[in-house]
Amino acid sequence: MYGESVFTTLRMINGHLLDWNYHFDRLKKGVDFVYGPFTGDEEIALLKNRLESRIFNESGDKVIRLTVYREQDRGLLPTGLISVNDLKIHLSQTTYDVSRFEGKMVKLRTCSAPQKPHWWPSFLKAGNYLEIILAQKNFMKPGDDDVLFLTKHDTVTESSAANIFIIRHNKLYTAPLGPSVLDGVMRRKVIEKASFVFDHFEESETSLEQLYKADAVFGTNSVRGPFLVDRIDDHEIFYTKDFLYKFEALRQRVFR
Repeated sequence: MYGESVFTTLRMINGHLLDWNYHFDRLKKGVDFVYGPFTGDEEIALLKNRLESRIFNESGDKVIRLTVYREQDRGLLPTGLISVNDLKIHLSQTTYDVSRFEGKMVKLRTCSAPQKPHWWPSFLKAGNYLEIILAQKNFMKPGDDDVLFLTKHDTVTESSAANIFIIRHNKLYTAPLGPSVLDGVMRRKVIEKASFVFDHFEESETSLEQLYKADAVFGTNSVRGPFLVDRIDDHEIFYTKDFLYKFEALRQRVFR
């Protein structure tokens, strides 16, 4: 059922669930797209109540994944409109490993992006990760942390687990939303707060050549918040103290 599901992954810090309303807004769009339409406010409220009843009993410092799916019957998915009551909810949680993530930069290896159909909405997080797993196995080298996907025109989309931002001359750029670029919760928050740190923000395509010339590159997701990239392929990125100060200021604004 992993491929036939809609999910979101959240961070809980000391029992406080970060950005739940952002996550639910995107999750309900995905559920509506795959299993709906659910047009009534009562059904949406019911779905939210069911989800909250599963997560609000959790506590501590965790990573929580909420998956919504529809039960199979002898290997086949039933067709036709359904109620949100017919949807199943699965919660998985793991303890957040501080030693694995905190303060660590990421090394990326570029490769071609998996091809999604043109109609694939940017808000949809579905559970089929086969193409990403194969890309990691085929392209990553020892010491790499993740792959960085490029279009057929060698422009940056995202990594397997993060939206990507590029800084040049204190101007911030990120790829436009689309089938190959997720409408990430942390991406949205960085865009909202960009003017506090950077002189300009723009959604635009970045070529591989421009990427190598960037002053800074960072990724964002809801588990780690913003995190720095210090190597792309064999190109290393070095950061000044001034930029690290600005980056930490941005991180404090969006990841709390």
